Amino acid sequence: MEARGERLPENRMSQRDSNPAAVPHAAEDIQGDDRWMSQHNRFVSDCKDKEPDVLFVGDSMVQLLQQYEIWRELFSPLHALNFGIGGDTTGHVLWRLKNGELENIKPKVIVVWVGTNNHENTAEEVAGGIEAIVRLINTQQPQAKVIVLVCLLESYKNKAL
Repeated sequence: MEARGERLPENRMSQRDSNPAAVPHAAEDIQGDDRWMSQHNRFVSDCKDKEPDVLFVGDSMVQLLQQYEIWRELFSPLHALNFGIGGDTTGHVLWRLKNGELENIKPKVIVVWVGTNNHENTAEEVAGGIEAIVRLINTQQPQAKVIVLVCLLESYKNKAL
C-alpha cells in the first residue's frame, strides 16, 4: 500500500491488519431472539425492493434519525434507507455491508455514522474501522459519495486519531 507514492512502514501495515475494530463480525445474540440478524435480513430485503438515492448505515445514532421530523421532511423524499442498528460497532457494520446490505442498490450518497459503541477500542482503532468501512463502500459502490459523521466521545478526547 502506498501513501503519496511512498511505501508504508511494515509495522503500520501490520497494525492496520490486526485492528480489532476493522474485523467484520456478526453481533452476539444477547437477547436470544435473533433480533440483530432479523434486522440485517430486513435490510437485505429492502435492498431488493427499494431504489434509494441515499443510504444511512451505522448504529443507534443512525437508527434514531427516523424518529425526527427532519427525516420525514428531508430524507424520505430522497428515498433514503436507514440501516442503523442500536449497539452496532464498526465490526458489525463491516459484516453487514459484506453480507448483502450493499447489493442490488446504487445510492448516490452513503452516510456512515458508527463508532460510538466501540468501547473496547482505541480512537485509532475506531478510525481504522471506519476507514475499512469506507474502503469497502468505495469498492462495492464506486458511484456513491461517502459522508462520514463522527461523534467524538469523552473517552477519546485525549487519544490521537
